[in-house]
Amino acid sequence: MLDQGQSMNDDIDITIRTADPADEAGWRQLWQAYLDFYDSQVPEAVTAKTWARIISDQSGHMGALVAKQGGGSLVGMLNYVIHDITWSDMPVCYLEDLYVSPDVRGQGIGRALVEDLAARGREAGWYRIYWNTARDYAQAQILYNKIAERTGWVRYDIDLFD
Repeated sequence: MLDQGQSMNDDIDITIRTADPADEAGWRQLWQAYLDFYDSQVPEAVTAKTWARIISDQSGHMGALVAKQGGGSLVGMLNYVIHDITWSDMPVCYLEDLYVSPDVRGQGIGRALVEDLAARGREAGWYRIYWNTARDYAQAQILYNKIAERTGWVRYDIDLFD
């Protein structure tokens, strides 16, 4: 995990840490940019509830990491959910959302967020971290292919509510 004030490289001063209540405005900006990137929207009530779960989840099953640039604004976020599985007695982590501001992409921030989550998972005794990405999102897959194993699984969804 990156410590407060630790830089990832000489060109950029980034701190990765757990999101806290003071991060709400910055997290919301990143969240909306993430939704816009995927041409998606969620109701305000869902965004508010998601943030509340991230900040107040006493069970520790939902959380977020943020990347802060120097003393300035948030430039990256990673939302995750920890859950049990039938294939192990250890929990797994679903990396649900990863977003880095376009103006700082390619500087290792996405990788640092994922690596920080992995360090936390090792410390907490998780079995694995897994995630999905859009089939045609080649830029993200360049990073993912460097830090994780691409599986042969195909995902299916059944939407239960319109």
